[in-house]
Amino acid sequence: MVAQSRRALRKWALWTLTVPAFCVVVLVDLGALGYGAKAFADLPSWRGLDIVFTLTVSALISVEGARRVESRRRRGGALHKDLASAWMIAAAFVLHPALAILVAVLLRIWWRIRAGKCIPYRWAFSTAVHVLAVGAAHAVFVNARALTGDNSLGLVASMVAGAAAYVVTDMLLCGLAISLIVPGSNRRDTVGDKDDWCVDATAATLGCLLAAATMVSPWFAFIAIPITLTAQRALLLGQLETEAQTDPKTNLGRVDWWRRRTEEMLRSARTQREPMAVLLIDIDHFKQVNDQLGHLVGDEALRAVATILRSAIRTKDVIGRFGGEEFVIALPDADVADATVTADRLRTAVAGSPLAAMCAGVLDDPDLDPDTLHLTVSVGVAVYPADGVTVDDLLQRADKAMYAAKAAGRDRVRLAGDLVSSDLPRSLSVNLQSTPLQHR
Repeated sequence: MVAQSRRALRKWALWTLTVPAFCVVVLVDLGALGYGAKAFADLPSWRGLDIVFTLTVSALISVEGARRVESRRRRGGALHKDLASAWMIAAAFVLHPALAILVAVLLRIWWRIRAGKCIPYRWAFSTAVHVLAVGAAHAVFVNARALTGDNSLGLVASMVAGAAAYVVTDMLLCGLAISLIVPGSNRRDTVGDKDDWCVDATAATLGCLLAAATMVSPWFAFIAIPITLTAQRALLLGQLETEAQTDPKTNLGRVDWWRRRTEEMLRSARTQREPMAVLLIDIDHFKQVNDQLGHLVGDEALRAVATILRSAIRTKDVIGRFGGEEFVIALPDADVADATVTADRLRTAVAGSPLAAMCAGVLDDPDLDPDTLHLTVSVGVAVYPADGVTVDDLLQRADKAMYAAKAAGRDRVRLAGDLVSSDLPRSLSVNLQSTPLQHR
């Protein structure tokens, strides 16, 4: 039994983290435990359990009522925002810190029960972040209340400051952890985008209103249930629009969306008489990953490569999934030299990234190692107007250049302008002429 427990302990996904990520996770967990212990030690009495009950029960009803919506909203990335924090923010304002922590922990435990399988260290870390965010919100609220005085305007200002402290604490700690756990993460992956910030603002506002209502009567907490359910559905609308043009496996743009954006970019390049480039990127020997390690690992590796590529390009560059293990990137205002530098940077970034650790962290499989999951990419580059004047022309030329990179040994960059007929094997040339790009 002891040996079995030790083997299980060694398989924890926590041990797959890098040293900086491990230190951040452990320090946040210990900080939350220390703060919680101090809060309960300072708790003068258990008065306020009725508010704990109403906030927790109303939150659970809202969470369960919005479960279908939230499962639809939940994305494949590491960051996900919902409105459950509204009740934690309200608890931070109307309860002693110990009781506010109790509300947060009860909600997190319920989430763990309903979520089924999850990675334990991530659940513990997320819970710890909520505990520390509750503490930050309470401290800011109390101090702001002391400064603003006992008046209604001061109460509103104090609540706004406290809610902001909660959101900032949650954003910074989660963002720091994600940036360390998932190498290559960009700003959107770590702190979210405007849609995620909108969710934070909605939860903070709802938390303030919920706290104000609870100060009148704890039973007012149940009035927030229909408001929350309506807000959750409203948040879903924007995501549905985004999903219509987003590849679900990699969270990159679909090829038809990419084509529309690139057509606009090409028209602008013609008008401004500026160059632009198209990169076609293919993961080398990707079929072997699926065959040897399984499609789950293959999907995670594909997602990891997409994250690396997206983080290594400019904001104005447009990236999409072309199909299978292929990606396509449009580079505005990029000549041959710029495109070559970018392509080589992307190739180097993929080859040098710890993909095994990224996949192990998601799949809870510490047996993955860099030797069994070492990926490279081949990149073909075509530049407007030298290699083509339409998107189809540029794609065709970039595709041929990418095939030339593979024929030359893979893990290489090839320029369409450097190719002559002899650079391509005859079998590849025939294949390019007879097979549609999107079906290869």
